[in-house]
Amino acid sequence: MEQLFGPVTAAFPLLLSALLVSSCYDGRMSAYHVDSLNGNDRNTGKSPAEAWKTLRRAMKQKLGPGDSLLLKRGCSWNESLRIRGSGKRGRPITLGTYGPGPKPRLVSKVFPIVANDGPVSWWHIKGLEVRGATSFDPFLKGLGRDSGIALYQSAPSVGMVIEDCVVHDVSGSGIVIAAGAAGRTVFRDWLVTRCEVYNAGTGIATHGPWPPSADMDRFHRCHSNFRVTHCRTHDMVADGIVLSHCRDGVIEHCAAWRTGIGRVRRTPVGIWFFMARRCIIQFCESFDNHPAGGKADGGGFDLDGGCVECVMQYNYSHDNDGAGYLICSYDPVNAPCIKCVTRFNLSVNDGRMNDYPAILFWQAVDCVTYNNTCITRISSPLKFTSDTSGHLIANNIFVVDSGSDIPVVKSAFAMDANTFRNNLYWRTGGKARFEIQAAKNLGMPGFAALVQSRGEKCADPGLTALSGHLVLLRKGSPCTGAGTRLPGMGRRDLYGTAPGGSGQVNIGCSLARPR
Repeated sequence: MEQLFGPVTAAFPLLLSALLVSSCYDGRMSAYHVDSLNGNDRNTGKSPAEAWKTLRRAMKQKLGPGDSLLLKRGCSWNESLRIRGSGKRGRPITLGTYGPGPKPRLVSKVFPIVANDGPVSWWHIKGLEVRGATSFDPFLKGLGRDSGIALYQSAPSVGMVIEDCVVHDVSGSGIVIAAGAAGRTVFRDWLVTRCEVYNAGTGIATHGPWPPSADMDRFHRCHSNFRVTHCRTHDMVADGIVLSHCRDGVIEHCAAWRTGIGRVRRTPVGIWFFMARRCIIQFCESFDNHPAGGKADGGGFDLDGGCVECVMQYNYSHDNDGAGYLICSYDPVNAPCIKCVTRFNLSVNDGRMNDYPAILFWQAVDCVTYNNTCITRISSPLKFTSDTSGHLIANNIFVVDSGSDIPVVKSAFAMDANTFRNNLYWRTGGKARFEIQAAKNLGMPGFAALVQSRGEKCADPGLTALSGHLVLLRKGSPCTGAGTRLPGMGRRDLYGTAPGGSGQVNIGCSLARPR
C-alpha cells in the first residue's frame, strides 16, 4: 500500500524511550530459547544449542526483569502461550525471536493464543505470527470471541509493548487489551506498533466494563497514555481499530481497509474511538469499509459516544460505504460526544451507501469542524441527522462531483443553533442546492440567511484533482486566503505545509500557497 504520510510525530517521546529499552541492563538477566524443530525439553534453554522444544516447557520458567523468552524464526508451534510476572522500567521481559527466517508461528485452537496469566507489566512482545488453527473467512462468518493476542486484567499494568506481530484467522479481536475495572487506570503507558491484523472479527481493540454510566470519567480512566502506530488492519468482519474506555492516547500512521465485510449486528467503522477523552486520530488512511450487511456505518473514521475533547486530524478517508468522518453519540444522555475537533482531513467518494455523507453529525454537541476537503459523488458532503447544536463549521470545501441533483448540505432538522463561517460549496454538474427541513431547494442566499452564516462561497474551488490524496489548490483558487483564522488551529495542513503568507488561511485541507 502506498505510504502517504511522513515519519511518526514526536508525540510521547518519554513513553517511547521507556517502553522500547531492551539492552544495557546490569548483566543479571537470562535469555531462554525455544526451537520446535531441534529443541529438547530436557535442555537448559539458555542457548540456541540448548533450546527447549515446546512452549509448555517454556511457560514453566519463571522470568524476571530483563529476561527474554526467544522463539526460533522459521519454527511453528501448535500451542497457545501464557505470559506471567513483570519486568521493570528499563528492564522489560521480552517475548521475542532469534535466528534468521520468517516469524515464528503460533497456531492454536485454544484462545486467546497469546495471553497473560495474572497481572503483568513491562513486557515487550515482538516479532510473532499468531493465527487460529483453521482458516477464517470474514465474508462468510460473524463475529466470534476467539482472540489472537489478548491482555486482560483488573490490577494496574504499565509499560506493555506489542510490536511487529502479525495476527490472522481469528473470529474475535486480533489484538485486544481489556480492563476489568472502572474508576481507575488499569493499563497505562502501553504501545502497539508495526502490527498487522487480517481475516479476523475485529483488528485492534480496547475494552472496559459495560455498560458505561453517566459518570463518564470513571470509564475514561481504564486506559491512559497509549499509542497505536504504524499498524494495518484489513479484511474484518467488523471494525479495524476501535479503542474505548481511554484517555490521552493516539492512533497514528495506521491504515484500515475492507472492514465490515461480514454479517453481524454491529455498526463497524475503519478507525474510531468511543468513551474516550483527549484522544487523537491522525495521519491515518481508511478506505473500502462496509456496514457488515446492515444499514449503519461502514465508514472511515468516527468519534462516537462518550468522546470528549477528542481530535481527528490529517487523515485520508476514501471510497467507504459509510461516512468519511462520523461525529456522533449512540447515547447522548449517558455518553454524549462533546467538544471534539475534526480538522485538516480529506474525504473522497465516501458515502457510497445508505445516503451517508463525507461528514455526518448525529447527536453530538459543541464540536468544531474546520479546514476539511470533502468530495462526494452519490451523496451529500455534509449531513445532519439529529437536532444538534453548538457546532462551528468553518473553512471547509464541500463538493458534489456529479451531474445528479444532490444537495451539498442536507438536514431534516433546524440548523440555526450552529455556526457556519467561510465554507465553500460546489456541484460540478450544475447549481449547488441546500436541502434543509421543509425547504428542499434552497440556494446559497437562502441557506446563508437560514443559518446566519458569514463568508460563505458558492464557486468552483479550483482543485488540482477530484480523486486521489493530492487534492491541492490551483493558482487563482477562490479558496486562497478566504478562510478565517480560528483559535488553536496551528499552522500545519494535511500535507505538512504552512500557510503561504503571514496570517493567511485558505479554505480546505491545503494551506500552502498555490503554484
